[in-house]
Amino acid sequence: MGTKSIYIGVDVSCAVKKRIPIVFAEKREGRLIPLPVKELPFAAPYGHGNKLVVEHEYNLTYAQQIREYITDVCHFYNLKPERIAIDSPLRPRAEELDYRIAERELNQAGIRCYKTPSKTEFDEIITRVHHHLSRGGELSRVPHAMQLWMLAGFEIARELAKIAPILEVFPQANIRRVMPNAPHKTGKGVPKLQLEAIARYTGWPATPKDWKLLKKISAGSMHDQVDAYSAAWVASLSGNELEVFGDVDKKDAIWVPSGEVLSTGRE
Repeated sequence: MGTKSIYIGVDVSCAVKKRIPIVFAEKREGRLIPLPVKELPFAAPYGHGNKLVVEHEYNLTYAQQIREYITDVCHFYNLKPERIAIDSPLRPRAEELDYRIAERELNQAGIRCYKTPSKTEFDEIITRVHHHLSRGGELSRVPHAMQLWMLAGFEIARELAKIAPILEVFPQANIRRVMPNAPHKTGKGVPKLQLEAIARYTGWPATPKDWKLLKKISAGSMHDQVDAYSAAWVASLSGNELEVFGDVDKKDAIWVPSGEVLSTGRE
């Protein structure tokens, strides 16, 4: 059996005792079908939490473990990664900007996102976190907690670029394109609604058997799995199937499904 192309979506996380959600999706008869990777004899790595995400060596090791896991899955199923979409900034904000171009455009479109610090700002943030923890500060009150995961994301992006082209994605932007008035993903029943909306374009899930498979496509809760599948959807698109918030030439771009793709949704 020949090698199959695969499209990978990574929902970046670094929480302690949480395996990173990663979806491997294959184009099959016009559908984008994720593989049941939770059944395999190896698993995605655990995150190491906000206490250690400010330590560069831990992020390097985590990123290497993720690459090794993806390589193991691809070897098991005889897959070739064609593209990897990562739900994370790929690098710090350019020093000369007060806001990333892509994130400014998202905000102008009414899609809220966390601001990516510059390298200088991240150095200051890391110092503040070390100071907070050295004085006995609670980990639950660590400063800039909602941006620290990006430090892991930078290293993951660098490491995974060794095995396939990388796109930065933002699943919330994908959802807002297919469900303009979508409620927050943590609401009761919302992940199911989001996946149903995405399925109009990917053809999956379409049957009760597909829905049962959802529990097996990645680690994490259902909203994590939907985010990772949403990322894999963008990874599977190319050319005029993609649009961008930001500026590709300046390496400040977040990719989303194009209007052309959205005009061809299934009934």
